[in-house]
Amino acid sequence: MDLQERLQQPDVVNLPDWAAANILNAPDSTLPVVVSWEPTSLGVGSIMDTLGVEEGAALLNNFEASSDPVMKWGLRVIEAGELDVARVSTRTQIQALVSAGVLTSIQQESLFALSRRERYPSWAEVAGITVDPRVVSLARGGKP
Repeated sequence: MDLQERLQQPDVVNLPDWAAANILNAPDSTLPVVVSWEPTSLGVGSIMDTLGVEEGAALLNNFEASSDPVMKWGLRVIEAGELDVARVSTRTQIQALVSAGVLTSIQQESLFALSRRERYPSWAEVAGITVDPRVVSLARGGKP
C-alpha cells in the first residue's frame, strides 16, 4: 500500500497532517518485529551469571574437557571476555551446542537474550519512505 492509500485508512484519514505523520512514524505492533543484535561480549562471569553458577560451570567444564578445536578456542575467547553473541558465528556455535546436548534451548535463549533487541518498525520504515507533515500534505493533494 502506498502513502496515499495509507492516508485513507480510518486511523489517520481525519487527522491533521502532523498527527498523521506521527502515527506513520510510530512503532506499529501490527507489523512483524525487527530483530537486531547488539555487540555483547561474554566472559566466564557473565556466562555463570546468565546460566546460573552450576550450569555455567558445567558448560565451561565441557569446553575445558573437549578436544574439539572450536570448543578449545571458544574457551579462550570466553576467558578473554570477548565472546560476542551478536556475531552470527557465535550464535551458530551456541546452536550447535544445543544440538550436541551440551546446552538446553532455554540456556541458548538466555545467552541470546543478552544481545538480541526486538522492536516494532513504523509503517514509514517498512514502506521505505520519509514521512513528515509536508509529505503527508502533498500526498493528500496539497500544493508544493
